[in-house]
Order: sequence, then structure tokens, then C-alpha cells
Amino acid sequence: MTPFGSHSEYGVLREVVIGNARDLTLPPFGGDLLHYNDELRAALQATGNRPLAVADHFPGRWEKTCEQIESIAAVYEQNGVTVHRLRAYTDAEKSCLSSLQPGVSQLYPADPVFVIGAHFIEINIRRAYRRKEVFPIRDAVLPLLDGDPQAHYAAMPAARPWSPSGQGPGPFLEGGDILIVGRDLLVGVGSLCTNRAGVDWLARYVEPHGYAVHPMPIAGDILHALGVICLLREGLAMAYLPALADGLPPPLKDWEVIELTFEEMQAHASVGVSLDSGRYMLDPRHRRVMEQLDRHGIEPLPTPCDALSYWGGAIRCVTLPLKRDPA
Repeated sequence: MTPFGSHSEYGVLREVVIGNARDLTLPPFGGDLLHYNDELRAALQATGNRPLAVADHFPGRWEKTCEQIESIAAVYEQNGVTVHRLRAYTDAEKSCLSSLQPGVSQLYPADPVFVIGAHFIEINIRRAYRRKEVFPIRDAVLPLLDGDPQAHYAAMPAARPWSPSGQGPGPFLEGGDILIVGRDLLVGVGSLCTNRAGVDWLARYVEPHGYAVHPMPIAGDILHALGVICLLREGLAMAYLPALADGLPPPLKDWEVIELTFEEMQAHASVGVSLDSGRYMLDPRHRRVMEQLDRHGIEPLPTPCDALSYWGGAIRCVTLPLKRDPA
């Protein structure tokens, strides 16, 4: 049995939690949702400051989202990856934190928790309506920790209540901002996601365990470091370089980069998933990117996720790696 833990971005993937669109309900539009597309922004602004039930307002797109999640799960299972599903929320959980921001989602489990090595960490996402996601994820993951004496379980201090749009001191730390490079951790810092207080907390926690944390400032209203950069294999990354405010962080200074266009970045080309160091799942819309991957010896695995991406994420967001080998 493979021990619990995720040790890289592109080692062999063995076990995941996958999200779902059950009861997906988005909050009224606010400053923490600036990454949404224009149509979705308009729909949220038209609700009269009420949450929006996606299956009712966008039935066709919701159904396609569900279908694409199942297709992603099928790709994993066909490649020997164990897939864990999340239980439904209880009624009490659905209403949790609604005074700060109403809404319900289990779509992107990679954000409110993260696995670094053998450490399962519950962290603080800015969007308050999504912080409740830790409850069903916790129930899926803790049985795996109980069976592994080397596994660790930690939780950040709660973010200080401030505003529904995720302003204030936090600390905020989001899974979509963390990339593992051996014993180095790259952590995106931006206006919509992780803040410096979150990076500082992570450093205090993991550095005694032998990790080094490198803040990576993100320029513009972009949600998450994974929205602009991914690591494909040792020495090869894919990135939209203008969004890296300080350029490549020190652990990647000598790496080759497949450069993305602004349009490819917006369409989440870097938010795919590597099954291993030679295969990368991404939406088939990215024909140029797939050609570039092929030229660099990476097999592109076309995996439709255009409906899933409509809500602001892609394959990596719907996937929480629990067991991934070192690079």
C-alpha cells in the first residue's frame, strides 16, 4: 500500500479526491470574484444580492460540468488512480458561514486543503462560503491518515472575520497557490488568493520539517499560481510569464519554460494534471499547447473541461492529490 502523501507536481499520481457540482450555489458578486467571466459576473449581479443556484440558472452548463467531472474521474481510474468521492453536506454545514457569504460548493477541493509530503493541512480560502468544504474533505481523508503513523494533520488558525469579499488580515492560504518542487514550496501571493500572512504561517509550520517556502507574487486579478504556471517534469515548466511579478522563483531559475499566451492562460492551460512526468491532462481546445508538449516529450491527454472551467477552475482544481510519488 502506498503511504499517504503528495511529494511533487509530476511524480506518479496514485490517489485523489475529486469534486462535484452537487448543490453548487454561488454567492452574490463581490470583489473576491473578479476572476469570473463577464456572463457569470452579470448573472450574479442580477440576483438582488442573493446566492445563485447553478443547476436552476444554467441547467445545460451544469449538466455538462457534471459529465466532465465524471470523465476526468474515468481517466484517473483507467490509469490506476484511486478516486475518492465527497459526501453531501449536512443542512447545518450548508448554512455555515452564510452570515459572511452565502453559497455552497464542493467543486474545487484542491483549494481549501492541501497535502504537502505526508502533511494534510486545512487552510483558509478567502471566499468564506468555501471554507466549509473542509468538513466533507476531512471525512474522506482522515481514514487514510489513521492508517499511516507517519502522516500529519494540521489546521491553520481561522481567518479573522472581516468582510464577505475576503479582505482583511486573514491569514489566507489556498491550495491553488502551492507548488511542490522537492523540498521547496512555491507559494503564489496575490490580491484574490494567498496573502503574506498565509505564507508566513506555512513557513512556520513546514520549515521545521525540512521544507523551504518561496513567496511568488502574482500580478493582476488572477486566481492562484496554478492559473499561471505548472511544472511538467524536472527542468520543464509551462507558464504565462507576465503574471509572475518577480519572474521565475529561485528553484526554477534554470528551468525551460513553455510560454503561454494571455488567452491560453485565461482558458486554464496550466491548470491541468500530470499523471506522471510524461503525461499531462488538459482541455483539447489547447491545440498549440498540446503541440508544444509533444515536442518536449510530454504526451498530452485531451480531457474536455470547458464547462468545468466556466466557473473559474479546471482539472487540477477539481482534483486533490492525496498520494503522489516524489519526482
